[in-house]
Amino acid sequence: MLTAYKNLVWSIVNLANSPRGRTYQQQRDQLLLKGPQRQQFIAAARQMTTNRLALGSLAELSIRLSPNTLAITAHHSHLANLTDADIITCPIDTDVPGKAAAPHLSWHRQIYRKTTAQAILLGHPQHALALANAGRLPEPQLMPAMWAAIGHVDLWLAPEANPAELPPVHRLHGLLAPHVGVLVWGNSLEDVINRVEALEYVSQLNIIARQGNLAGKF
Repeated sequence: MLTAYKNLVWSIVNLANSPRGRTYQQQRDQLLLKGPQRQQFIAAARQMTTNRLALGSLAELSIRLSPNTLAITAHHSHLANLTDADIITCPIDTDVPGKAAAPHLSWHRQIYRKTTAQAILLGHPQHALALANAGRLPEPQLMPAMWAAIGHVDLWLAPEANPAELPPVHRLHGLLAPHVGVLVWGNSLEDVINRVEALEYVSQLNIIARQGNLAGKF
């Protein structure tokens, strides 16, 4: 009964505070995610899809707004066509599902809790994901300096077996999850883009080297 009453009250609040069809939640999200920051978020999302680092309809992008608040793409949003309504805020220190949030919100929350990450991408760089699906990590010796710039990346072989719980991430900057995607996090949206671009480039070199039986010569 109490839950039903609360839902009714919030429905009335949303109706009373929804100029031009906006809900109270959407207005609050826009206040938390300030103009330049929102524009940077949308621009980064578009860049990731343009550079084929993320499949727009399945990818997830988030940033840390405060110690206990994140902004994340909404469920069924497309990274190439984000609008204000496609970016929502959620608390970090809770396991309560976000009804409108991206499906893997719990992964983003765990990474923000256990690391100092300021931005996270669940993307689909083709060569990195191909290696993950084969149960392989890129071989760092093909491009040692670039691999070092990416940060430590691990292979998560069982994302579907226990999807709610990530492996230890406090010393990582990325996880390759076979048949799901590539999780990369960093100090900013730009930092995440740089890391995932480097990861994809090294992965592509690995596949080319394997196709030419060159991997063992480096």
